[in-house]
Amino acid sequence: MSSHAYLTRAEKLADWFVNNQVTNGGDANRGRYVNMVEVTPSRIGKPTYTTNWTTGMTVIAMLMAWKRTGDKRYLHSATLGCGYLKSLQVLDSRKKRNFGTIRETMPQTMDFHPRDALSAAWALLHQGVLARDKECLDRAKIFAEWFKANALRKRYPAWTFFLGGEKTYWQLGSFHGGSPLFFFDLHAATHDKRWLSTGLGICDQWMRIFQKKDGSIRIEVDPYTGRDMTGKGPDKAHLNWQIMHQYNDDFTSLALMRAYLLTWRKKYLDAARRYLDWILRQQRRSGAFGKPAVNSAASSLIIELTDMARITGEKKYSEACHRSIEHFLSLQEVKRRDKRANGGFYGVGPEYTHERRRYLNTRTGCYALAALLKLEGKKKYLGYTA
Repeated sequence: MSSHAYLTRAEKLADWFVNNQVTNGGDANRGRYVNMVEVTPSRIGKPTYTTNWTTGMTVIAMLMAWKRTGDKRYLHSATLGCGYLKSLQVLDSRKKRNFGTIRETMPQTMDFHPRDALSAAWALLHQGVLARDKECLDRAKIFAEWFKANALRKRYPAWTFFLGGEKTYWQLGSFHGGSPLFFFDLHAATHDKRWLSTGLGICDQWMRIFQKKDGSIRIEVDPYTGRDMTGKGPDKAHLNWQIMHQYNDDFTSLALMRAYLLTWRKKYLDAARRYLDWILRQQRRSGAFGKPAVNSAASSLIIELTDMARITGEKKYSEACHRSIEHFLSLQEVKRRDKRANGGFYGVGPEYTHERRRYLNTRTGCYALAALLKLEGKKKYLGYTA
């Protein structure tokens, strides 16, 4: 496929985000994107809307689309998304423990996952840097200070935080392996060495706790016993979520590659290489990853394999990436003309079910926008990169 075709696909996806974003000034959901919508041959269902992290990661992708095309609709969309994120941030200084946090879904939500809140802050950081929005940059810094003071124990982040004062849930999740990217970007923006140290500390702990000898990863670990909890959980949805994260590492490999480029410490590149080499052994003939195919991984792994090929010069990573493209592109809805569907990407359904073409999903879509722009290869981006 030509680079122009990738750009056309990316614009179609960015337009899907714009066309379905909540923009009504009288709606408290203003700025949120469609998180999931069921699409069948006979109907298009009622959408659900993005939370803090899905809004944040989409904002970063929309800023990439704006930088590539100059289309101000995409910048406006990102600005609206940041407006929603601002409404979730706690700036009431009466409770220092909560000051700077970013709630999960709405201003009344009393718990959130620090990884999700970090993704929201990451969007504010990118808006601050790329759109020269000082308020957004300041808010990202405030969140980072909260995170460092309240969400880290033994240099690794918490799973869930409660604003009502309940005990923090310290269960260890592999998904925090991607969190260092926020701190590395913040270090680049502020030159504050604390953020480089924070990011590297998370990388070091991730390598110690989660990666197996064969390169694969534990998804969930008990913080008190060190017991691997992967394959265990309260319901099918949680187990399906664990399966997804075996192949979609939440950009841990990207963070490890960035750590390598920042320090030239080979241990970080080696860890990323071990995981991606394991991934190559899991790739199916169709180019997909996982059984059933994990569609968000089809997007995220294009990004990671592209950067690993660039850093190492090894063809096996670019070849695996190219094998995955046909499956990846098959996930985009290009036949339905209805703006509620046209351009979106299919991903997981409710309870993390992996139907191939039933639920348009922002988890897959926001990564896909970044992947399409990286496949085009015409520009370097601040977002979604090592």
